[in-house]
Amino acid sequence: MESASGNITLKKATKKDIKEITELIYITEPEPELEWGYGSEKEMKEVLKQLMSTKNNRFSLKNFIVAKKDNKLIGMALLIDGKDIDELTINSERKVVKIQKGFLNKLGYIYSSVRDYFFFRECEEDEFYISNIAIKKEYRGNGYAKIMINKISKMAKRKGYSKVALVAKNDKLIKFYESLGFNLMNKRIRRMVAEI
Repeated sequence: MESASGNITLKKATKKDIKEITELIYITEPEPELEWGYGSEKEMKEVLKQLMSTKNNRFSLKNFIVAKKDNKLIGMALLIDGKDIDELTINSERKVVKIQKGFLNKLGYIYSSVRDYFFFRECEEDEFYISNIAIKKEYRGNGYAKIMINKISKMAKRKGYSKVALVAKNDKLIKFYESLGFNLMNKRIRRMVAEI
């Protein structure tokens, strides 16, 4: 998959992209320990890298696309088919529990995972899900996120989806996503959906 628009190209991520993707995706998570377990930033990033190198989980490298400009990585997105999100998330969580150091940390991570499963529905089975999207700081303000979301919506449509979903990571982003046609479906978790 490759497309060029606005001087950027979207491609499937490769192993060479892992380091830069790790830095970008880490900043998109307000509570990274809920995704990659407890520990230092370095330890959480190592867990993420292990997940990216493992098949059949939420953070597998095959679920990432990267945006490149002049052959430099400027952004990334983690994309998941709604029908697969539960299985992929559970597989990620199992791996994190195995890696997690300390019994209390394992227990805390399991508790938060189970809680989120029941109270935090990110997307429905019939939606294409943008789990994370980020543009490097020095490239922000040029409309690249908008270009990426438009291209992702076209990808979703080609895959047979009529809706794209995401969770705005903060209240400021709600307005941005609304300007791209997303509607706020759940204010508590900032879940948003766009018809495509």
